[in-house]
Amino acid sequence: MSRIAEEGVIGSICLDSNCIADIAGSLKPEMFTDKLYSAIYKEWLEAYINNYKIDIVEIAHNLQGQFQENEILNAIKICSLSISISAQVESLAKVVINDYKAFKLNEYLQGHTITGANIDAYIKRLQLEIEGLEDATESKAKSLTDIAKENKEHYFKPKEKIITTGFDNVDDWLCGLEGGDVIVIGARPAVGKSAFALQVIRNMANKGLKVGLFNLEMSEQQIYERFVVAESGIELMRLRRAIAFLGDEKENFDNANEAVEKYENIFISTGSKSPSDIRKESRKAGYDVIVIDYLQLLKNETNYSNRAAEVGAISKAIKQIATDFNIPVIILSQLNRLSQRYQEPSMSELRESGDIEQDASVIMLLWNLNEDDGEKKGLKVEKNRQGVLGKETLVFDGAHMTFTETNENPRDVQNQYSDWSSVNEPTPFD
Repeated sequence: MSRIAEEGVIGSICLDSNCIADIAGSLKPEMFTDKLYSAIYKEWLEAYINNYKIDIVEIAHNLQGQFQENEILNAIKICSLSISISAQVESLAKVVINDYKAFKLNEYLQGHTITGANIDAYIKRLQLEIEGLEDATESKAKSLTDIAKENKEHYFKPKEKIITTGFDNVDDWLCGLEGGDVIVIGARPAVGKSAFALQVIRNMANKGLKVGLFNLEMSEQQIYERFVVAESGIELMRLRRAIAFLGDEKENFDNANEAVEKYENIFISTGSKSPSDIRKESRKAGYDVIVIDYLQLLKNETNYSNRAAEVGAISKAIKQIATDFNIPVIILSQLNRLSQRYQEPSMSELRESGDIEQDASVIMLLWNLNEDDGEKKGLKVEKNRQGVLGKETLVFDGAHMTFTETNENPRDVQNQYSDWSSVNEPTPFD
């Protein structure tokens, strides 16, 4: 059936070369089983893509190094006689595409031995293979005309759904998070990036957004505790250690749980994950935003020669998820060990991969403004493709896992700490 359809496709194009526009985005040369038909179609396709005219004589001339001239002309004659109307080209191309997909999938299935030990990895690879076959037949290019028509009505009017962080200064700089964006939040360990991300999630959920949190570091119970202390005002250590309520703690605890239980639009997945795991779990979830805590804990199914290459591949896979699902993905990342927690970092200190800098649309960095005091944090937007850069000081309430914006410049705050330190240092005459 495939060979007849292949002859029909070539014959349709010979009859009317303009009909290739109907199939160029979905039918690829490698999908033909006949090498000569594949080569002929490739010549037509390149002419269409590069906007030049080509005829049968030129095609025969171009392919002489690969095939005999009489073989080429005979094949074109057979194809031309096999079709009466070029309008059938789309249905014929669909047959070629489906036969190709069936062949590739069968080839993959026959080339693997499935056992109980490798079943999970096999299923993941099979899902990627199927996605690849789906993507291979999708045309993703649009004319600027179509893009303008789709988007022009969205401007100079109230936005239906703006995805923001809930931190006013940050949102002014970012102008909202968009589909396909990867937003990196980088910090050294124990600076507070997870607490910051959870507050962003709460802010988004309070606006009705559906958020998927993939936390590779904490358990479900630990995440629950952080939500409760933020809602209740009960300190985290008190919540974890107390054996009985004091004062108004029971009322506050009950109210906090009532509030937390209303977050039906926050979905939490914990444990070891790979990008393909996140893709699979998110495929039909309909998330408005995905948050991943954190990049360096993500695993990869493929072995790489070094960790930097592996993290780079993971970073690109996360970017692909954001693009394919058309949602923003917020991913937390550690800074390398050369970064000091109380010194302003740069995005070059993102741990293990320069690819993170390239793939991210936004990079935000968080750091302590004083070595001995974690109350005040510096926050800066160092990369922002669609907005402006900015810096601010956050006050962190570690007991309740909450951040508050201030209008203080981080450098001024850091200088204050330096001044206080020098005042308290003993003089040589003491």
